Amino acid sequence: MEMAGAYYGYLETGFFIIGFVKIGDELVRVGFYKSLRQLEDEIGAYHPRPRFDLGEFQGLIRDLRAYLSGEHVVFDYPFRIERPEFEKRVLLKVREIPYGETRSYSWVAGEVGRPRAWRAVANALARNPIAIIIPCHRVLRKDGRIAGSGFSRKVREHLLRLEGALLRR
Repeated sequence: MEMAGAYYGYLETGFFIIGFVKIGDELVRVGFYKSLRQLEDEIGAYHPRPRFDLGEFQGLIRDLRAYLSGEHVVFDYPFRIERPEFEKRVLLKVREIPYGETRSYSWVAGEVGRPRAWRAVANALARNPIAIIIPCHRVLRKDGRIAGSGFSRKVREHLLRLEGALLRR
């Protein structure tokens, strides 16, 4: 059975795939994938499964292409976050970090009223369901280094370079 008003799509880049899901008018997932199969495996976990329809994402795809070309884009799309209250506060605070700027995990922790909870902030951002729209790639370690490893670290470095943020440290 198909979920009414639930759609998914993707944009292939030379480096990764950006996959997205929306239910109704709200984005519920924007993520990075190494392969289309990895995206389809995740989509398959939705019950019932969203329907593939790139037409539902024309504006988002246009803005993602512009962003990946180095343009400053404001991603103003409705989204839904189904996370515990602390994680929601973290994600919404990170959403406020301007294009081309970075902040530390400890800065975010202080801004959400839990100054010693930088590890909890890092864990919340690791589960960010709406990448780029909520720019968790703009949050760095206190020493200015990018946290993470492997594929996710390479994606974060790529996005920070696009925004010129690695040059401003």
